[in-house]
Amino acid sequence: MALAAAAIPDGEILPGGGEVTLSRLKRWLEGTSDVHWLGIKALLWTAELAAVAATARPLSKLPTETARRFLECWQHSQLRPRRALLRAILTPLKAAHYDDPDMFARVGSGYGKVEAVKRDKRDGLAARPARRLSLVSVDEPVRWMQKVRDGRNLREDLTLECEVVVIGTGAGGAACAYELASRGRAVLLLEEGDYHRRSSFTARAAEMSRKLYRDQGLTLAVGNVGTPVWAGRAVGGSTVINSGTCYRAPPRIFQRWEEELGLTEIARDQLGPYYERVERMLEVTPAKRELTGGIGRVIARGAGALGYTHHPIHRNAPDCDGQGVCVFGCPTGAKRSTDVSYVPQSLLRGAELITAAEATGVHVEGGRARGVRARLASGRELDVRAEAIVLAGGALMTPVFLERARLLSNSPALGKNLSIHPATRVIALFDESIDMANAIPQGYMVDEFMDEGIMFEGGSTPLDVTAIGIPWVGSSFSGLMDRYRNVAQFGLMIEDSSRGAVRAAPGHTARPLITYNMNAHDCAKMGRAIGILCEIFLAAGARRVLPMLPGLEEVHTASDLKYFETHTFRASDFDVTAYHPLGTCRIGTDPHTSVLGPDHESHELERLYIADGSSVPSALGVNPQMTIMAMAHRVAEIIDARI
Repeated sequence: MALAAAAIPDGEILPGGGEVTLSRLKRWLEGTSDVHWLGIKALLWTAELAAVAATARPLSKLPTETARRFLECWQHSQLRPRRALLRAILTPLKAAHYDDPDMFARVGSGYGKVEAVKRDKRDGLAARPARRLSLVSVDEPVRWMQKVRDGRNLREDLTLECEVVVIGTGAGGAACAYELASRGRAVLLLEEGDYHRRSSFTARAAEMSRKLYRDQGLTLAVGNVGTPVWAGRAVGGSTVINSGTCYRAPPRIFQRWEEELGLTEIARDQLGPYYERVERMLEVTPAKRELTGGIGRVIARGAGALGYTHHPIHRNAPDCDGQGVCVFGCPTGAKRSTDVSYVPQSLLRGAELITAAEATGVHVEGGRARGVRARLASGRELDVRAEAIVLAGGALMTPVFLERARLLSNSPALGKNLSIHPATRVIALFDESIDMANAIPQGYMVDEFMDEGIMFEGGSTPLDVTAIGIPWVGSSFSGLMDRYRNVAQFGLMIEDSSRGAVRAAPGHTARPLITYNMNAHDCAKMGRAIGILCEIFLAAGARRVLPMLPGLEEVHTASDLKYFETHTFRASDFDVTAYHPLGTCRIGTDPHTSVLGPDHESHELERLYIADGSSVPSALGVNPQMTIMAMAHRVAEIIDARI
C-alpha cells in the first residue's frame, strides 16, 4: 500500500494507489505460481529495506512524499539495475491498480467490450462465411472436437500407435500436421497446454496471461539487458497471442543462408510455393485502414511528411473488427491462429490431438527415433509408437526438451545461436484523440529501413498494460495515464546480430534458462531506430515525445534528435522485450554449427525432425510465423516421402 500510494498519486481523472490497489492486487495474483510469489515477496522486501540505507527508515514507515522522492531517485538513476528493479517492483502494482472497469470507464475506454461478444450467440460481431469449416459459433459443438482428448480427464495410461507424432501445435507443429494429414498419414498431435475456445477469451491481461502464456508471461532472458521473452502455452502456441502479422522473409536472408550456410535447398524461389500455401490457409490480407485507428493515422502523417514508406500490415485476420486484444486471444476467431485454422483442418483430415500432455522422452532403437513418452495432466502416462517424430515446441522449449531427454548431446550447437528480435517502443502525447484500445494493436508499419534490419510496427496496448510500460512514478506518471486517450505508442524491432543460448533451468521443472547479451552493433542500431521513431512522432505533430531513455526521457524539438547521432548507447539504456526467439536447433550443412540437416532431420538421430522457430537458421528481421509455417510444410513433404 505504501508503494502504491507513493508511485501512483491521484490524477485529475484517475484515482491513485492505496488500499483499493491492494484488493486488486490480490485478485490480479490469483493462480500465481509459488515461484512467482517468492519473486514478488523478494521484490517487496527489497524496496522496503533499500529505503533504510537512504532514509534510515523502511519504505512503509516513510511519509508518502518522502517515499515518492526515494522512488524518483531510482527512476532517474544512471544505474540500470536500480531502474530495472524499480520497474519489476512496480509492475504488479501498476497492472493491478488499472485492471478495473472503473479505471477504463474514467478514460473512456471499453473494458467490457469483449463480454458483449461472448454473450452474442452469433459468430462474434462479424459473422464469418460458412465455407470456413474450422470456424463455429461461440459454444456450438463441432465434429473435429471429437478428435481431441483432454489429458486432464484421462484416467488410464495410454499406449498409441501412429505414423507421425507431432509435439506442439504452434506455427510449425500445426502446419506440419496439417500437411501430413492431408496426405493421408496417421498423425497424433501432443500439446502441453489446453485447448481454449473463444468463449473463454476475456481479453483481460492478467487472466489471459495465466491461461495462454508460458510461465504466465514471466519468462526472462538474463544478460546485460533483462528481456522478457514471450511465448504461448496452449493449442495454437504463440500464434494465439501474436498480433497476426504476416511477412515472408526478405530476399537478403535467403542469400545469406545460401552464401554463409550453404543452404541451397531452401532458396527464396524454392520456399515460395510453401509461402503461398500458408497465405491461402491464413487468408493473409492488408489490415483495413479504418481499423488501424488513431495510431495508424499519426504514423502515416509523420512518415509521409518525412518521405518514408508506410502502409497497413499484412495480417491473418480478414474479418477483424478491431477490438484491439489480439495478444490476449482473439474473441471472435477472426485472427486465423493455428487453433482456428491448421489444427481444426488437421483433425478434419484424420489427425488426433491430446492436450495437457507434456512430452518427457523419446524411444530410441537402433539409432532411430521410434516414439515418445509423455506425462498427462491427470498424472497418467502416455506411450506413443511412431515412424517419425516432429518436435515443434518452439525455440525455447525444444532445446530444453532435448537436454532433459538427453538427446543430441553431442551437438555443440544445441541451444545456441539464439536470436530474439529485440523490441522497444516510443510513446507520444497528442492533442487529438488516439484511443489505442479501439484499433488493431499492430496494424500499421514503416518499412523504409527494412534493409537495415529495422522495422517499425504498431504496439498499441490497453490502459493497464500501458501503465506497466511507463517506467515513471509520481505526478508525471499519473498525469500521463490521465491522458490515455491521447497517448500513442508505436513499436520497433531490430534484426539482431547478438546471439544467446537456452538450456534447461536447474531443478525438476521444465523451464528454460535463457542468456542473452546485446552487442555494441545492436545497441547502436536500436538507438538509431528510437531516434527515427521520435522523428516520425515529431513530424506527426506530437505535443510530447517520450523515448524514456536515461538522460533523455523526453524529446521536444528536432534539435533534440542530435542526441541519437552523438550518443554511444549501451544495452542498459533500453527497455527491451522479445517475441520471436529463433535458431536454437538450427538447420545447416555442418554438424558442428547446426543441429539439423537441411531436411530438418537431426544430424545424430534418424527420424527425429524439428519444425519450429528453433530450426530457423538465423534472425529474419521480420515476424517469423509465415517462414516457420512454410518450412514446416516442406518438412512434412520430406517425412511423407521417407515413410
